[in-house]
Amino acid sequence: MLRLVELLSFSLGAIVISFSDLRYRIIRNRDLVLLLLIGLAVNLSEDLHLNFSYLFYVTLITLALLVFFGGKIGAGDLKLFWVLSFWVPTFTKWLEGLSFSWILGGLFAISYLAFKNRRRQRNMCIPFAPFIFLGFLPTI
Repeated sequence: MLRLVELLSFSLGAIVISFSDLRYRIIRNRDLVLLLLIGLAVNLSEDLHLNFSYLFYVTLITLALLVFFGGKIGAGDLKLFWVLSFWVPTFTKWLEGLSFSWILGGLFAISYLAFKNRRRQRNMCIPFAPFIFLGFLPTI
């Protein structure tokens, strides 16, 4: 029963945040805080300290992505990666979710450019939140 509540709350958060990212190209902080609190409540157990132990590494990776991409990736997407670390049980699962997200987003971008008849846009803006949630879904 708890697993079903976890999946339903994750799905509801994914729908709300993805819709906001698709429509307005923004991930609101209040949605991220709500997802964080739900993640803490659902996953509140004795292994919660493990989430805090690898939170330092997750923070370093998200900061490295911010520096590496120099503003090409939104801050909301990076905060979403950080918040999802509270939903994933281990650091390796978090890295898998991160990898799946990038692969899904890249495949979408390639297929979007392949089927679009217009000239390629150099500054194409793709909402990344749906791909983040889809990438992390198998790890949760």
